[in-house]
Amino acid sequence: MSQRTTQQLSTANPFPGLRPFKIEESHLFFGREGQSDEVLLKLSKSRFVAVIGPSGSGKSSFIYCGVMPILYGGFLTDASPNWEVVVTRPGAGPVDNLAESLLKNNPEYESADVEEKKIKRTIFSTLLKSSSLGLVEAIEQTRKKKDVNYLVLVDQFEELFRFKESQDANSVNETLAFVNLLIEAANYPDAPIYVAITMRSDFIGDCAQFPELTRKINDSHYLIPQLTRDQKRKAIEGPVAVGGANIAPRLTQQLLNDLGDNPDQLPILQHALMRTWSYWTHYKDYEEEPVDLKHYEAIGTMTEALSQHANEAFDELTEEQKRICEVMFKAITEKRGENFGIRRPTRLNEISAIADVSKEDVAAVIEKFREPGRSLLTPAHGILLNGKSMIDLSHESLMRIWVRLKNWVDDEADAVQMYTRLAEAASMYQVGKAGLWRPPDLQLALNWQAKHKPTLVWGQRYNPAFERTMIFLEYSKKEWETEQRIKELEQKRKLQRARITALFMGGATVISLIFLVFAFIQKSEADKQRDEADKQRDEANLQKQKAEENYDLAEVQRKLAETKRIEAEEATERALAAQQAEAEQRAAAEDATKRALTAQQAEAEQRAAADQSAALARRREQEAVLAREESQRLRYISIAKAMAIKSKELDSDPEQQSLLAQQAYNFNTAHAGYPFDNDVYNGLFYALRTQSHPLTKSLEGHLKGGARALETRKNHNFIYSGGSDGKIIQWRFSGAQWDAQEIVPDRIHDADRTNDYLVYTIDISPDEKYLAAGGLYSMNRDENYV
Repeated sequence: MSQRTTQQLSTANPFPGLRPFKIEESHLFFGREGQSDEVLLKLSKSRFVAVIGPSGSGKSSFIYCGVMPILYGGFLTDASPNWEVVVTRPGAGPVDNLAESLLKNNPEYESADVEEKKIKRTIFSTLLKSSSLGLVEAIEQTRKKKDVNYLVLVDQFEELFRFKESQDANSVNETLAFVNLLIEAANYPDAPIYVAITMRSDFIGDCAQFPELTRKINDSHYLIPQLTRDQKRKAIEGPVAVGGANIAPRLTQQLLNDLGDNPDQLPILQHALMRTWSYWTHYKDYEEEPVDLKHYEAIGTMTEALSQHANEAFDELTEEQKRICEVMFKAITEKRGENFGIRRPTRLNEISAIADVSKEDVAAVIEKFREPGRSLLTPAHGILLNGKSMIDLSHESLMRIWVRLKNWVDDEADAVQMYTRLAEAASMYQVGKAGLWRPPDLQLALNWQAKHKPTLVWGQRYNPAFERTMIFLEYSKKEWETEQRIKELEQKRKLQRARITALFMGGATVISLIFLVFAFIQKSEADKQRDEADKQRDEANLQKQKAEENYDLAEVQRKLAETKRIEAEEATERALAAQQAEAEQRAAAEDATKRALTAQQAEAEQRAAADQSAALARRREQEAVLAREESQRLRYISIAKAMAIKSKELDSDPEQQSLLAQQAYNFNTAHAGYPFDNDVYNGLFYALRTQSHPLTKSLEGHLKGGARALETRKNHNFIYSGGSDGKIIQWRFSGAQWDAQEIVPDRIHDADRTNDYLVYTIDISPDEKYLAAGGLYSMNRDENYV
């Protein structure tokens, strides 16, 4: 792409960035179609409307590009399609700013020189302040045509509450006068004046201090709704299409996801799109390449784009300009509450006074932040700057996104807090209700002064008594230093007195030591003589003691010999007694041994007799079991034979034969757990099979072991049997005999597919469509089945 084409595309960026849309950019404003009608309806009905919404919801852009184009089209009133819009902001002087906004629409004012403009502004300000109808009178004086309607748009109305809380002594009265001007103009029946305000929703509670304004807002307000996802999509794709480019769907999707549901992100979205468009125009690979995700990620996405953009401008400054930049941004921002920051528009000459530099130096820094493609500060690029130019952030979101500015705002808030405390302490000290500051507060204040170097203009923004405050701090410092010097002198005098006292005491101590040494020598000599006398006396006592000990020793030896003789006689007597007791114990032990052997022999005989009795009882029990089992087996065989005879008697009654067969099965099943039931069952089976009637003959269908299960229904012509050979047979009585047909199961348990089956039970489903059989399986086909 050629340099000229790139330049054209870059200047035709369809996204404004942080600043609001201008009225001439209405063709780039998308997403709020159809919402302007409700605002115009409220404005037509009440001649007043308040557009309210959270920060970043697009209130100003909505008024400029959504409401005003329709207004200029003449669709609001039938009286006249002609409109003149006066746009003002409260700023640091609500009435003066309103007067200047009224004059800007006057061509004569624009062509006048600086002095004449100043005179006209003063006249209009005085007129507005003269009465509550001052706005009506001022508009009447500037009207060129009678059929012109006026709309007074107060943008950023929440600045009025910040101005009311400022240190300006007349701020409360001017705030009330400004509100009255707007309300009276909207209520005045003889002048077609309409009033609209835009205000952040978190300031709605502050309006309660103005009853008439509260009533107007209650009667006619419009809470700007949050954009839906489709409306956000239009706000992204619409300007791109107007700019003659395409945007990749995945980028749109990513932007919508990053945007989320936070309305504060809308300015951040516009800034990110502005940066993405600029990057795309300079670095796209081919002519028809759409704006894509790689261009968006290159500028840092919505998370970092604004912070990176602001840091780029800051890094282009010199060290002195960086200091001016910090002072400027601290001046045009203000922190309210813990995490609540607002803009504070400030005139350029005031910023230069705070930074203690020239206006040209401040303007050079401002130009870096309002270059084409940046628009981080207002006025916008192209508007000439002078001392009265109101410098402001393009949007408050810059305070929340730009980390460096956020730190500056916090630092400024701490500085203001310290200054406010110091000013209050100075005021209290002046009336005798407080004393001078002392550490640690004094040291903290001195550190604050050394770090921030406050100026008169800066201090008067927050408290007008700046000189008094600084004098209080300086006096506190000097008083503290004087106290410290007095303490140092006192310490020196105390040290000197202590030295003199120490010298005197040292001399006395030396003399005392000399006498002490002499006394110690004399005492040592006396002690030595006394020790010699004590030694001689001890030796005499020792000789006497030894003589007494020798006499005592002889006496002890005599007594000891007598004691040993008596002990020997007693020992002899004890030995004789012990020998006699030992003989008696040995005789008793022999008797006990004999008695123990006799008891063991008797116990062995009893145990042998018990074992013989137990063996005899077990043998008799086994014989009884065998006899019982043999009796039971014979009984089963007799029952089986009886059933066979009974079957023969029933040759002519097939139904009774079937019943008998079922009884045989039930009999066998009931006694399946008894011994020899296999023989009984087989005997019963073979007895039945030897009969010549058709039923018993037909049982030969089961080759081994016979039928183990039979099943039929009352009104059914079939009998189903299952046998030990694993077969399931359907029996149909044809009148002369039973015809047999084997049934192959549809499903067999997987574990049984390689084994032989024993069918034990059969059942027919209630609808008589299915037959189910169950039993066991065997690995050995030649075994006897139970």
